Amino acid sequence: MSAAHVLLILTLLADGQMSAAFVNTPSAEQCAARGEAIGAVLRKGGANVQQMRCIPSALRFARFSHADAQTAPRHTYALSYSDTTLDLQPRADLAACQALLEQAGALPAADTLCVTSTQTLDPS
Repeated sequence: MSAAHVLLILTLLADGQMSAAFVNTPSAEQCAARGEAIGAVLRKGGANVQQMRCIPSALRFARFSHADAQTAPRHTYALSYSDTTLDLQPRADLAACQALLEQAGALPAADTLCVTSTQTLDPS
């Protein structure tokens, strides 16, 4: 049986902030297929996509809503990821997130960063 995967989509917003979106999928194959379809839509719409990758993860996210994307509240997270891991830690705001990363001695790296998202972790 294939492990669940999350499609991680990182886009750069007009204000310079990194935005994260998450798509839950039941397998690596379905994640790759969704990534191709979503990537085509984002490119056509002119989104500044920085990265899209499928990561095996049991994390579940609330569904992304295009209708609410512009007005939905944004949540701040410290995001760490690799080819095999995805970790998301809620933070009060971007300044607190950056301060905690600096305090922890995290080097600015592509795999550890502060992001905002309209999505939340699904507790179910």
